[in-house]
Amino acid sequence: MNREELIEYFKVNDEIDIYYEYLLGQSVWYFEKNSQDSSNVYDDFKRFISRKLNVPFNNISIVGSAKTKYSFSPNKDFSEFHESSDFDLIIVSSKIFHSLWQAYRIIASSSHLNGYVHITSNIFNNFISVKEDDPNYGNKIIEDWQKTLLEFKTELQLTFEITHEINYRIYSDWESVEDYHLRGLRKLKSLIYETY
Repeated sequence: MNREELIEYFKVNDEIDIYYEYLLGQSVWYFEKNSQDSSNVYDDFKRFISRKLNVPFNNISIVGSAKTKYSFSPNKDFSEFHESSDFDLIIVSSKIFHSLWQAYRIIASSSHLNGYVHITSNIFNNFISVKEDDPNYGNKIIEDWQKTLLEFKTELQLTFEITHEINYRIYSDWESVEDYHLRGLRKLKSLIYETY
């Protein structure tokens, strides 16, 4: 499906249908362009993450332009995946989410938390994303997660020949994933009606 066909698809389909078809489906454009057996590659990819991060296989999903070829971000106007695009992951784990949230609460109760507004905004949407180079304030939970993340991302890129930066969000539950993405799709559909 090219960009114009995708825009038409957005015009005639509900957000929930787009969410199921493009964001939760088994089809991954990034793997399809590089493999004749992309479905099995995606399964291997999820198995790898499942084992490395100790999260259930079905709680892992690729989103963004690596998944669909085109960005569904409302401010990117269906831009195509390119050399500087990120490879975006969703990982659903109540355990990891609450562990990191608790770590940030402990830090914020005793010192200034860099990026407080951004972090709390994410938590309000029921997800967390800690970068490897974010300040960890000597908090063991965040330090351990950053070490795990650095090893995991390096191995993932080498194993699956991903040359792009890997971004991720740890969501507390699938309802929050759906809510967040449906809001973005509603906004995108609104912009489509205004623009096209």
